[in-house]
Amino acid sequence: MKYIEIIVLTNMLIHFVLIKTTFILLKTKMNYYTTIISCFLDGIYILFYLYFPYELEVYRYLVITFLSIMPFIHKGIVKGLVLMLVYWMLNFTLGGSSGVLYNVMNHYTVVFICLAVIIIFCIVYSLIKKFHFDPFDLEYDILIEDKDKKYYLSGFCDTGNFLASEDNIPIVFIRNNLKIGNFYKMININTVSTNKQIPIYEVDSFKIKIKNKYVKKDVYIAYGDIAFNVMFGTDLLGG
Repeated sequence: MKYIEIIVLTNMLIHFVLIKTTFILLKTKMNYYTTIISCFLDGIYILFYLYFPYELEVYRYLVITFLSIMPFIHKGIVKGLVLMLVYWMLNFTLGGSSGVLYNVMNHYTVVFICLAVIIIFCIVYSLIKKFHFDPFDLEYDILIEDKDKKYYLSGFCDTGNFLASEDNIPIVFIRNNLKIGNFYKMININTVSTNKQIPIYEVDSFKIKIKNKYVKKDVYIAYGDIAFNVMFGTDLLGG
């Protein structure tokens, strides 16, 4: 069989592009580890199917379902199924590897059932998205530059953090074990449960990754006992 490697690689590329498109359409962060594993297994399956089509025919639908859910399984059951259904619809629309389901989709009843299931899942997902959020959706990549050093850290958007200095510059909290920045001054912290002074620090540059681009923000640094390396308020996401 000629050009077998081109067939396998092309199918893997189509599989990857459809997965990436699915994540983009639902504005969800892609997990490259599960995606690469799924593409790798897809290539192996296509390779074996080219040589043993009749032996693997009985496992065809099972393998397709497994390869379709694997890139999305880390998102949870409901969200993973919604992503998988979107992936399937893209596959049905564009041809792709889902062409093996052609005989099934030839029946109008099955088509209507599939559409009904997709609509129900979309409604359920919208309701869950409205009343519940995934904490990982609030994670951002942070780049701090200070004294010719660069620190790439994980940051968390604390929706309840509105702390700012007297000159209205946001204050970002960093985990205690990180020593970054130069002392600037002491400021008063007045909340319902506390009234104290804390030191704040300056850094050469503070950047947050928004839409795959690092955006520089004017901030002061404070230290605290926090779960993430960096915690900041929603005011840093605007502008």
